Amino acid sequence: MSSERPRTARTRRDADLWFREQGLPTFVPLRRWFTDLPRRVAPLVVWVALVAFLLGDGTDEVTDIVITISDGDFLIAMLVVIFLVACVALAWGAYIFVRWMLRRLPVGIGTIVASVIIVACVASLIVAGYLDRPRATVGPVFETLAIIAVCCLVTGMGGGSLISWAARLAVRNASAIGHMASIALPVILMLVVFAFFSAEVWQMASALHWGSLALIGLVVAVLAGVVVLRVSASEIDDEAHTPTDEQRRALLVGTPAEHRAEASVRRQPLRAPQRMNILLALTFAQLLQALFFAGLLCALLIVIGSIAVPVGVAELWLGPGSATQPMLIEKFMIGSAELPITVNLLKAATLLSLIATLPFVFSAVSEARYRERFFDPIMADMRRAILVRDALGGGVKG
Repeated sequence: MSSERPRTARTRRDADLWFREQGLPTFVPLRRWFTDLPRRVAPLVVWVALVAFLLGDGTDEVTDIVITISDGDFLIAMLVVIFLVACVALAWGAYIFVRWMLRRLPVGIGTIVASVIIVACVASLIVAGYLDRPRATVGPVFETLAIIAVCCLVTGMGGGSLISWAARLAVRNASAIGHMASIALPVILMLVVFAFFSAEVWQMASALHWGSLALIGLVVAVLAGVVVLRVSASEIDDEAHTPTDEQRRALLVGTPAEHRAEASVRRQPLRAPQRMNILLALTFAQLLQALFFAGLLCALLIVIGSIAVPVGVAELWLGPGSATQPMLIEKFMIGSAELPITVNLLKAATLLSLIATLPFVFSAVSEARYRERFFDPIMADMRRAILVRDALGGGVKG
């Protein structure tokens, strides 16, 4: 009996970790949301502390050094951008390393190490706050405690696992760009290019502010999300995808429910939070793929436009405009350095890329060849998670 209890606790921990790694924190019982919190929250606290330092005092110091050693504005801008990218990479690297280290330590030792890391980060944030504001009284302390409280709340509710899942999904989507380029891009690009070489599109895009383009992107994201939600809800409820016993055993291999592969399991209805979690995960995954597609299409249009649309041709397309809406060619500048592309080209490419994202999403959830690459793999992961939940429903409670 004494050996059975630790085994059950270990099974629960493994199951909770597996569900969180699938981007499904609501599959973990509510009473276990905040268990083992120090080990889970320490990577996020490290990430916050590094970002606060690197993008605070670190950025100011590096900018001063770059201005001192360089003369050109373009070089300054490039070095600062490289530093910002390095900061993001360093923060994520520290997050991944701390999480990897704590997961490989025994639970007790890992909790102690995580607590020490959290205390060190809290102390560094408080000290940095007082260095920035020497006359402050208790402000930096309360700010730091508020940050730690938010990190604990976000981690306990599954925010950290969602961030990790989203990062892995982004890497997987990036590796699928080859399939995206060979399947989806040629058909949509053929239709978009005709509109791209149109004076009206350039006039409309040039008249739009970047805020208006962002609003168009938001509308496209909402429409695409509605479509994905609708299709995902019907896929979850579709009994035709119920696996056979042999398929279920194969799907449970390598999961925390592998030891229950031979047991008979009854399908349990999804609770409202679990259903919403699956739908939001599917929607987010599909929108992330659409974002990759839009970025790839926008980059291609910029390359094509920079070659095939000289500035003089763009001026002819735009015309003089009017008193209320003048049409001007805007050079794309970084500092005082002028790049060989125009803001008008960037706006036209961005506008068409956002609009072309809608047919991509519609095709990804409806047409067979698109579904096979873009939608079905994500849906298969969600169905597998439901099987694991059903298999563990009677064995990992408590």
